[in-house]
Amino acid sequence: MLKKRLDTKTLVLAALFVGINIILSRLGALMLFNNTVRLSFGNVPLILSGLVLGPVPGFLTGVTSDILGFLINSHGGAFHPGFTLSAGLTGAIPGLIMLWRKKINLAVVIVANLLVYFLISGLLNTLWLTHLMGTGFAVLLPARLISNIIITVVNIVLIYAVVKSLSKTKFI
Repeated sequence: MLKKRLDTKTLVLAALFVGINIILSRLGALMLFNNTVRLSFGNVPLILSGLVLGPVPGFLTGVTSDILGFLINSHGGAFHPGFTLSAGLTGAIPGLIMLWRKKINLAVVIVANLLVYFLISGLLNTLWLTHLMGTGFAVLLPARLISNIIITVVNIVLIYAVVKSLSKTKFI
């Protein structure tokens, strides 16, 4: 459902997605390989926000969740605005897909997750880590891609299950 303005339902859902993202990505994450790989399902609520609310609320959900998540749990590392941009794009990209496809189906969920996986998790977040850690892009990329493949497959299953459940209740 694409909206031209932020109504109360959109704001409440965005806030819910922000809270779930913070719990999943900050408190429920497993850090590996000297903090270069984070195993979490924090992208699930961001991708859902884009699919359900649209690109602008999805972007705002991602940005808000990254900033609030950092303020709540900042001992996970230094603040980098690139990660905030990545979080916003993680919410916006699925919303942009919904501009062309009016109904959420398995193909939309797969395309949204693959774009987020390649563009955001694979390329942008690896680039931001090279800035923070001083490690080469090619050194970080292989381990990050392998771990993100696993997370992306699980994300697709989780997001599609949630979308199917919500569509049965006519919530979306």
